[in-house]
Amino acid sequence: MSRLVSRPAGNRRFPLRGTLLGLELFIGGWAVYGAVMLATDAWHLPVADLAPLPLHSWVLPGVGLLLVVAVPMLVAAALQWRHARRAAGASLAAGVLLVSWIAVQVAVIGPQMWLQPLMLVAGLATAALAWWGRPE
Repeated sequence: MSRLVSRPAGNRRFPLRGTLLGLELFIGGWAVYGAVMLATDAWHLPVADLAPLPLHSWVLPGVGLLLVVAVPMLVAAALQWRHARRAAGASLAAGVLLVSWIAVQVAVIGPQMWLQPLMLVAGLATAALAWWGRPE
C-alpha cells in the first residue's frame, strides 16, 4: 500500500521567498539610489514639475522616497532573509506602500517617465507574492 507524503508548506514557499527577497532588494536598492539622486539634485529635474506641491526643490520627495519605499522594502527583505514570521506581512505592506507612492505621484505630478508603470507593476507583484505566500 502506498502512502502519499505531502511536503511542508515551508518547502513549497522557498522559491516564493527567494523571489520576494530579490524583488525587495532590487526595489529597495534602486529606491535608495533614486532618493539620493533626488535629494542631491543630481538628475537636475525641473522644479516646475513640483508646481502642484508647495516645494521648491526635490529634497523632500527624495526623503519621502527613502522613507516610504526604500526602508520598507529593505526591512521586508531582511525579514524574508531571516525567515521571520512577519515577513509576508512586511512584504505585503511594502508592496502596498510602493503602489500608493506611485498612485499619489501620478495623481500629483502626472505621468513623467517609464519608471512609474514599471514600479507600479513591481509593487503589485510584491504585494501579490506576499499575499500568496502568507502563512496559513
